[in-house]
Amino acid sequence: MERRGALAETLILGLPAYTYFYTVGSVGFWLPLYAKDLGWSYTLITLLATVYFITITPSNILSGILADATGRPATILATGMTLNAVATAAMPYTREPEVLMALRAIQGIGLATSLPMALGSLSLTHGIARGVGVTVVMQGLGMATGSLAGGVLVEELGYEGLFHSAALLSLLSALLALRWRIEKPPQGAGALRGIKRLPAPVILAAGALAARNIFASGVFSILTIFFTKKIGLTTTATGVALALNPVMQMIAGITAPRIVAGREILAYSTGLAATSIVFALYLHSTTPTGIYTAQALLGLLFGVASVAGNIYIISRSPSELRYTASSLFTFAFNLGWILGTTIAGPVMDAYGPEAWIKISIPGTLIAGASALAATRLEARG
Repeated sequence: MERRGALAETLILGLPAYTYFYTVGSVGFWLPLYAKDLGWSYTLITLLATVYFITITPSNILSGILADATGRPATILATGMTLNAVATAAMPYTREPEVLMALRAIQGIGLATSLPMALGSLSLTHGIARGVGVTVVMQGLGMATGSLAGGVLVEELGYEGLFHSAALLSLLSALLALRWRIEKPPQGAGALRGIKRLPAPVILAAGALAARNIFASGVFSILTIFFTKKIGLTTTATGVALALNPVMQMIAGITAPRIVAGREILAYSTGLAATSIVFALYLHSTTPTGIYTAQALLGLLFGVASVAGNIYIISRSPSELRYTASSLFTFAFNLGWILGTTIAGPVMDAYGPEAWIKISIPGTLIAGASALAATRLEARG
């Protein structure tokens, strides 16, 4: 019974991470294709992603700070998940860019609460390395099922079924957050004062992810379009391709915590920089097998980077900033996405998606390698 109770606690505490990435894999991946079917330009499609990230990015770190400052992570999580459920459920009933973008913005505010609360509470109850590993497994599982469900639901039930599935899951997360004890952060110098004590290597490590995403985000924001329109995959085959990434992330979440121990920055830098190899495979693949290979490699690399990066950031941050530190990886990811999609859309409209992918190959390589500077900075400190 004790083991069952511990498993139930792990699953419930990890559910917000699963919900976040199910929404990314379903709504996030398939919304661009929905917009393309409505006749939107690439600039508008990438702007749809930009609006979402403009709201989720500051809300993400703000939710972590509020959880540390107020000691009420459950209330913050339940509020955010409810907002996300309402916005997501309304999405398939509008064709107007302004309305859909407003709903995407609200969705960003709501979803911003999920990862800091999941990662923060799991790292407090399970230890940092295991908590990070569980979170990465849940995010991989969420994105995999969301991607697969997306392909099937769009074909069988249309976009309404796709969006409603994500809304119901978010509502479940909100209800469980109110009924289940979420670990409160340790008391210390206070969240707002503690932020000033975040070590410079932690900031640099987060910055490397943001730099990588300046290039990667433009590619990721049009994957369903690129796979279906340029390569000719069916929506179901595209769903399988998208799901391979998070399946490999799950494997990394299980195995990487022990493997990267003591060499987090090296593993983190390698995982980010090797995104360039995946993008080269995108350009040169003409069959489903090539795309599947690229997606599996991407999942493994980013899974390792997620584990190593989060362990490094959380373990080197002040203990009273557990939820704030748990938001930094996602904050950096989203910040890079905002900057990248703002630039990528006009470039793709002018020169095509392939041109942006070619730019992103050296860009992600250099950005990922820059994380290695954190070790030198840490040694000096």
